[in-house]
Amino acid sequence: MIIDAHVAVDMQRYPVERVMELLAAAKIDSAVIFADARARDIDRHNAYVLEAARLHGLYPFYYLGGNPFSDTRPDELLVPDNLADYAGIRWHRWVAEAIDREGRLDRDELEWGVSLMESAEFGALVSAAAVYNLPMIVEESLAITLEMVLRFPTLDFIVPHLGLQSGGQANVLQALWDQPSVYFDTSLAQLDEATLSRVGSDRILFGSGFPEGDPETEVNKIDSLPLSEDVKEGIYGDNLQSLLSDSAAA
Repeated sequence: MIIDAHVAVDMQRYPVERVMELLAAAKIDSAVIFADARARDIDRHNAYVLEAARLHGLYPFYYLGGNPFSDTRPDELLVPDNLADYAGIRWHRWVAEAIDREGRLDRDELEWGVSLMESAEFGALVSAAAVYNLPMIVEESLAITLEMVLRFPTLDFIVPHLGLQSGGQANVLQALWDQPSVYFDTSLAQLDEATLSRVGSDRILFGSGFPEGDPETEVNKIDSLPLSEDVKEGIYGDNLQSLLSDSAAA
């Protein structure tokens, strides 16, 4: 069974019906879905994600964060009353102003991020995630990602793109490879045997990164690796199913 760990949807541009067609063409059975960063009215899209997941047997993640393309974010960090209905949380660029490909430290950004993590609002989010066993897909700068992981070791985190847009793949793997609560999805990134050996295949999750990534191309990328079928099955879906086994999965 293949489960895509990284799919963004948008009611106007990337509706779930189109997504399902592309997944089926790539022989992908299910997916984690969340609102696209550019989507208008994120609250409405979070509701759309939940309903789409129910209709199609997908895993809905609640989107919390900003739009790195317009540098906007909500005024408040609020935990929704129905968070338990989701399978996880998609935390995206609430702190960082842009995509981090190099891992350079912005001290003002880190200071602001730390103050957010120490706030009552963030504490409520972390508590809810712990109560409902919800993993968090975290896409921020390297410094913010590392701070979040180290501050909340009981939570499970997924770093998308093998860290490619969270500080650079090599930098992120060097900083987080030995953190057992951190998983990595393969979308838009290059997975090789050295990475698998260092991180361990049980913390690697297949992802297409749609719409930036093409599901069929991303599947072929994993298929081409000289790996045992057991390892591929883990990457393709078993690892994610294990991670989500205690959450509100579809």
